[in-house]
Amino acid sequence: MALYELLVKMIEGYKKDLQITSHRGHTIYEKLLDRESTIVDFGAHLGDFSNELSRRNKCKCYAVEALPALYEKIPESSLVKKFNYAVTNSNNPVQFYISNQAESSSIKNNVASFEDGIQGVVTVEGITLESFLENNNIEMVDLLKLDIEGAEVEVFKSTSDDTLRQIKQITIEFHDFLDGMSLEEVRAIENRLVNLGFFCIPFSYLFGEISNLDLLFINKKLCKISQQNWLKLYIINLLLRAEKAKYLILERIRKGKLEQINGNN
Repeated sequence: MALYELLVKMIEGYKKDLQITSHRGHTIYEKLLDRESTIVDFGAHLGDFSNELSRRNKCKCYAVEALPALYEKIPESSLVKKFNYAVTNSNNPVQFYISNQAESSSIKNNVASFEDGIQGVVTVEGITLESFLENNNIEMVDLLKLDIEGAEVEVFKSTSDDTLRQIKQITIEFHDFLDGMSLEEVRAIENRLVNLGFFCIPFSYLFGEISNLDLLFINKKLCKISQQNWLKLYIINLLLRAEKAKYLILERIRKGKLEQINGNN
């Protein structure tokens, strides 16, 4: 068995033991959810994430989607409530760019047009994370999902440390690979969350270059996790970071060989 395949098998084994699951590209510690949990789903698309987790855990979900055409198709239930907002750094209307690939639509033109171009622009009500929580009387968030096509920086800049400390889990798809933000901005957000007491598990480190596509942050102060399970989480984290280090080393070797070939030519 190849080393990479062995690594993946080990990680998947630990994930199964811990009841860590993946939904629409977001990996979460689902064992921490129950019928008393509250999930806030920013970038809900068609509501698949919210509806699946509400069904599995009988918990309340708030599905927030900016693109009106997608928002209208989100099915609501007694547990899933939908909202048509663009999550950003202010409570003002924003220009929202509609991508030809609907789920890539964004408040940022360069993100929405990155793959297939844009087909138009609509005005959408903007809202901050803090205002959304206040408006819906949410004091504690068990799981926050962020998949907002490059608006991650705006959200974190407009959110206080005190608010972030009241979130148990955060799963984020960063969009530095679409020029939606810089790697330095990703690192700044990651470091801030770690300093606030979150443990970061970079599941997308298995994917080589696109390494910030699936990051999970677990609040060590709020989440009740046994020492044995914390050990498994640390092992997963170590394996993922070892794979990333290997990838970077191999990339340096590859680039060095290319430079040598070009130099000889």
